[in-house]
Amino acid sequence: MFVAEPYTAAACFTFCCDAPMIKTCYDMEQKKKTSAKAQQDATEKILPTRYIRQPYPISAMQADLSTQQIRILVGMMQSIQDGVQRMFEQGTRDKDGQLLLFPEMQDDHVKVEFKFSDVTERPDAYPDVQKIAEKFMHMVFSYEDKEAGEVTLKHFVDEVTYPRKGSKRDRIVFAFTRKQAQTVFNFTKYSRYMLSVASGAKSKHTARIYMLITSARGFERDDSGVFHWYTGYDELRRMLGCDEKDKQDKWQRKRMKPYKHFKAYVLRTAEKELKELADNGKSDCWFEFAELPEGFDGEPQRFDFTVHLCEQKKIESNPAPVPSTAVSQQSSSSPDMQLF
Repeated sequence: MFVAEPYTAAACFTFCCDAPMIKTCYDMEQKKKTSAKAQQDATEKILPTRYIRQPYPISAMQADLSTQQIRILVGMMQSIQDGVQRMFEQGTRDKDGQLLLFPEMQDDHVKVEFKFSDVTERPDAYPDVQKIAEKFMHMVFSYEDKEAGEVTLKHFVDEVTYPRKGSKRDRIVFAFTRKQAQTVFNFTKYSRYMLSVASGAKSKHTARIYMLITSARGFERDDSGVFHWYTGYDELRRMLGCDEKDKQDKWQRKRMKPYKHFKAYVLRTAEKELKELADNGKSDCWFEFAELPEGFDGEPQRFDFTVHLCEQKKIESNPAPVPSTAVSQQSSSSPDMQLF
């Protein structure tokens, strides 16, 4: 996400040497702070608790998404929730449920369309739209059918249309072929998360991990009623976009290379933010994590995420503020699926 350098009073004093000018710059800075505070108050509003259902392959996509790009993704998912609700009501969550999600096809494509203004009103967010469009265009699903002994590769999306800078058109359109839609929007495994948490999280890692722990994948309930989600360290790094494949198709560390950095800036940051939201009645869950095996040397092999569920009544009475930059278990017979 592109963020302009902040205009600070200190910088102003550096360039303004005369006393009258210093006062003028100070006044400008104070006025800007007041205006920024008023704008923040205006852009944050309390919305009723709303949940988004999202296919697990989307939650687990291997990509380094910015907070703005995550909001665009959530915007796409929010736009199809009416169809998703029909799928769940009629008990059809596999690929056949696409007939309920996308009853009509346009030019041999099913299209998911939503307003750019529903995601953000910031003009500097246009580059993020282009970036996420490019990322989606390069993503590939890998399907392994163990019974047939075959692996099939398929692109995540066929076309992405977005407004260019200065364009009056403000719609983002994701176009999928019917086969792509049947795969991408297969709700056999899915996440169910709060719109306000996924869109309003300060850290991109909080939003992504929240989507993962609210999925049905890998959950095991213990006697105390909490959930456990188990995942490998390498797998989690790849899902969060910390590792990337090189030209030889081998995974390489790209970000947060030392484990101590990953632990501090990814895991601990997400753990703290989600716990604070939960303590204030603004999240439906929070987590703790354990590194496995105990006494590991260098890097852990995997994690045990203990997911604590919050009281529903408390959440509904204290929904999280949503910035205006945000949009208001698999069958054993199915092929193994990976998104990279």
